[in-house]
Amino acid sequence: MLDDLKELIAIRSVMDKPGDGAPFGRGPREALDKFLSIAAGYGMKTRNENGYCGWAEIGNGKDMLGILGHLDVVPEGDGWSHDPYSMVVEDGLIKGRGVADDKGPTVAALHAMKRIAENGAKLNHRIRLIVGCNEENGSQCIEYYRDHCEIPKASFVPDADFPVINSEKGILHLVLDIRPDEYFARNILNIRAGERPNIVPDLCIADIPKGCELYEKFAAAGKDSSLFLTPRIAAHLINNGMRTEDFSVHYFEDKLTVEARGVAGHAMAPDKGENAAMKIIALLDAMSDGKSETLVLLKKYLCAPNPANDLGIAKFDEVSGELTVNLGMINLIKRDETALRCVLDCRLPVCADHNDIVKTIAEKFKNGKLAVDRWSPNLYVPKDSKLVKALLSAYAKTAGGKTECLYCGGGTYARELPNAVAFGPTFPGLETNIHNVDESFPLELFEKLPDIYCEAILTLDKEFAE
Repeated sequence: MLDDLKELIAIRSVMDKPGDGAPFGRGPREALDKFLSIAAGYGMKTRNENGYCGWAEIGNGKDMLGILGHLDVVPEGDGWSHDPYSMVVEDGLIKGRGVADDKGPTVAALHAMKRIAENGAKLNHRIRLIVGCNEENGSQCIEYYRDHCEIPKASFVPDADFPVINSEKGILHLVLDIRPDEYFARNILNIRAGERPNIVPDLCIADIPKGCELYEKFAAAGKDSSLFLTPRIAAHLINNGMRTEDFSVHYFEDKLTVEARGVAGHAMAPDKGENAAMKIIALLDAMSDGKSETLVLLKKYLCAPNPANDLGIAKFDEVSGELTVNLGMINLIKRDETALRCVLDCRLPVCADHNDIVKTIAEKFKNGKLAVDRWSPNLYVPKDSKLVKALLSAYAKTAGGKTECLYCGGGTYARELPNAVAFGPTFPGLETNIHNVDESFPLELFEKLPDIYCEAILTLDKEFAE
C-alpha cells in the first residue's frame, strides 16, 4: 500500500494548462494513468473517462455503490522540510503532498477493495472507486462523471473527517476588482499573493518604485531590512496580531520589495493559517498614514483572519457552523483599466443566503466590481438516513469512540452526487497540515484505514441490498 502511495505522491498533479486527453494538465493525467494501472494490476476493471476522471471496480452486481477520491493536489508552497513529492516515513509520519488530501485515503480505499476481492466476499453490488483530477479547482471532473457515467446508489468520500461529515458548507468564490486611488497607483507597482482561493497565502510581496513617497519612507529608516519597523509601526503590527520578524525589505536598482511571510492553510479554517496578504495590507496602510483610500478600505474590511464580522456577513447555525472568509489571492491586473483584484473564498452555513452575502459585500466596495466566480450549494444529509447510520456503524465497529455526525467548511465530492457523504480519513483531534507545508498522516492510523473502509463497503452493500 505504501509503495502504491509513493508512486502517486511522486507525480506533481497540480492543475496546469490543458492538453490532449488532459483537460486539467499533464500532472493530473499522469496521476490518473498511474492509479488506473495500479488498480488494473490488482485485477480490477478500470476505465479512463477522457482524462477528466476514471474508475476501478470490483463485483458483478446489477447496481453499484461508489467511493470518490481525488488525485489532484494543491501547489506545494515553500518551506517543506523535505521534497514534497518524495514520500518519506519519518518519526511515525508519512510525509508528502497528497498523503492526507487525497491520494493517501484513495489508495487506502483501493486496498480495501483489493482485500474484499481477494477474500472472495459475495457482494450484492458492484463497488466502484471513482477518482477525479480537478477537486481542488471546482470539481469539473465529477461534474463530467455525473453527466456521462453511471450514478451510484450511495457513496462515501474519504476526503474529510471521521466519524461522518453529513453537513458541508456552501462554497462561494468572489472576484473583487478595485480601482486603486492615486496614492496607491503612484506608490505601489504591484502586490501579489496566493495561487488558489482555497488556500491561506503564506507569502505576499509588494513592489514600491524608487523615488515615490512610500519608497522614501522605507529608505529613510536605512537599508537594513528590519530598520523600517519604527516603534510606531512595530506596535501597530503587534497590536494586529503579527510578528515583526515576518516582514523584510529588499532594495533593487529601480524599486524595493516588501515581503510578508505567513502560514498556509485550508480556506475552510482561515484562522488556523496566517494570511500574508493581510500582513502586507496592514503594513502598507500604516506606512501610508491613511493616505490611500484603497489600503484603508482593505484594512477595514479584509484584514482579519476571518473578516466575516468586519464585512457584516457573520452567520452561524448548529448544523454547519460559522461563515468564514479567506482572502486567497490578491494582484494588480493591468488591462484597459488597472484594478487591484482580490479573490475571496467564502464558506457559508445553511442559514446564510449567498445572494445576500454578495449584496452585502458589494455595498462595502461601492467603487469596485464584484463577480461570483463559483457557487456550490450546501450539502446536508440527515443523521438518521440509511447511508449515515451504516457508516457510523462501520466506524464504531472498527475504530470505536464517539459516533456522531460532524459538519465541515471544506467541500468534497459528496455534494456532486446524490446520497453521498464524506467519511474520514482524518481521525478526531488529528492535524494533517492539508494545504500547508509538511502535509502528513500517522503511519499507524493510515494502516487502519483499509479496515474501516472494508467494513463500510460490506455494511453498505448489505444495507442497500434490495
